[in-house]
Amino acid sequence: MKILAIDPSVNEVGWAYVDGLVHDDDGWHDEDADWKWGHWKIASNSLTFKLKEITEWIILEAGGLDHEEDWLVCEWPAYFDGMKGHVSAKMGHTINLAAVDAYIAGYFRLPWQNIHLLTATEWKGNVSKEITRMRFFRHMGIKQIYKINHNAVDAVMMLLTFCKRKNITGQIVSKIMEEIPHLER
Repeated sequence: MKILAIDPSVNEVGWAYVDGLVHDDDGWHDEDADWKWGHWKIASNSLTFKLKEITEWIILEAGGLDHEEDWLVCEWPAYFDGMKGHVSAKMGHTINLAAVDAYIAGYFRLPWQNIHLLTATEWKGNVSKEITRMRFFRHMGIKQIYKINHNAVDAVMMLLTFCKRKNITGQIVSKIMEEIPHLER
């Protein structure tokens, strides 16, 4: 089983996944699991081609998604009442992010129970991108702060928070998650 987390964008998509998870009566096991993360710069011009390019990156980098068993965790856009929120909504950015999430789920024909949509507030609370980045660097033990794309950081932290909430803690996942603060819903 694979869990793929996507921080959606039409320009730079953050992603993180853990692949090879097994669930049985004893809980979750990840002895043979693989963990990867990063971001994709989307080069296409139109939204239609951008969406197709994103799914091609998922196939190339993560091996695609099996519609029967894999889970998709995506940040679902939320409207924020303020100047930035108004501008973003007016320019169509909010709806485009929802389109990325929906296109991925539809492309891989994922059943509804395998799709997990979380707003930023649901997975990280009301902290800024910079605080999320600082948590990431501290938990991952990475020193070169500004060389890692913020979309990749968000995807990793969203995946780890999701796994912690679902009690998915094997050797690979729990080693990274141990220090991530528990976020109450």
